[in-house]
Amino acid sequence: MKKILLLLCMLSPIVNASQSSPAKQAEEFNKWYVGQIAKDIYPIITGREIDKYVTASTMKKLRHTQEPGYGEESDVFYDADLFLKAQDIRDDWLLNVTAIAVDTDPVCVNVYIAFGKKQDHIVIDCMVKENGDWKVQSVANVEFSRNMKN
Repeated sequence: MKKILLLLCMLSPIVNASQSSPAKQAEEFNKWYVGQIAKDIYPIITGREIDKYVTASTMKKLRHTQEPGYGEESDVFYDADLFLKAQDIRDDWLLNVTAIAVDTDPVCVNVYIAFGKKQDHIVIDCMVKENGDWKVQSVANVEFSRNMKN
């Protein structure tokens, strides 16, 4: 019995280490996503790799926006990428994607992701668990003026 208990204690940190945190998963997603956009690959319409990062319900809605005729009868128009909240990626984004803060609310874990060397473009990824994995449910843009020096 002691051997089993000892084995469980030893394996516990290994199991926990293999589970990704919402911040780590959000950062990994954004690095991957920027890399795809830099290669002119648009993951919403190309392949299914994005499904490991974004919830099924969100992907269903996003794929619906790619259907012919979507938005023709309304004023729905997005002038920025839905995940980056920007029209284009900047040259320094590919190597500079960082999770800079985490905030939890009753709906999700909000992970603040900064882009660029100066970290001057920030989005908030609302991360939720889906089938045991942290995934992006939605993204919000953050616009503010820094009033403190680091």
